[in-house]
Amino acid sequence: MNENIPRYYKKTDLPHALRELKGRPLVVFDLETNGLSNRSSVLSCSAFKFSIRSSVSAEIEPGFSVQPDNPFIFPEAGPLQLTGVFERYYFSREPENMGAIRVNGLSEEVIRSRRGSENWPTFFSEDKEFLDFIGEAGLFVAHNIDFDAQFVPFLFDKPLFCTMKSNSIGKYPKLAELARRFKITTDGAQLHGSSYDTYITALVFNKMVEEALPASKQGEMFF
Repeated sequence: MNENIPRYYKKTDLPHALRELKGRPLVVFDLETNGLSNRSSVLSCSAFKFSIRSSVSAEIEPGFSVQPDNPFIFPEAGPLQLTGVFERYYFSREPENMGAIRVNGLSEEVIRSRRGSENWPTFFSEDKEFLDFIGEAGLFVAHNIDFDAQFVPFLFDKPLFCTMKSNSIGKYPKLAELARRFKITTDGAQLHGSSYDTYITALVFNKMVEEALPASKQGEMFF
């Protein structure tokens, strides 16, 4: 672990983490992998980019538009404003890990189906467009972010916020448990899919920002 970069594990860290954005976007992301080792291949990557809402609506980022049929709906009046979505599936460099597949369901056949006719890179480590998508962000958010970040060398020296560790009460909560705590309804059949987990994590983080920063103070904090 790089001791010189900000890693935010407490709710009380949140105002400072957001203040340090200084107008830059933040990214909520999730990866599904072919195992727990950082040598395992990434099978899917989902990331949502947000601005902190101000009186001026944020523009959708060119090249990463939010599709009209996007099933993930965020509160219109919430502090986070969605500006871009990234979602891709990749093949594994090593043999399929059946233990991982039982959790995430991403067999080679399923990945091939999800990729369809898309001309995405074969492997996650080759996808430079993901780095283009997240490159301007000033904060990266995930549930158990230390696990996900180990697969993305770009994040080695970037500020990270963990929704899991910052909401620990005696033990680290699973994402579904944390969602219930914030009164967010989840679909158990979709959990452990990177897009859905990213969506739920973003809703949790949105609630955390609302609690940490009343709407009346958000403009003063960031603009």
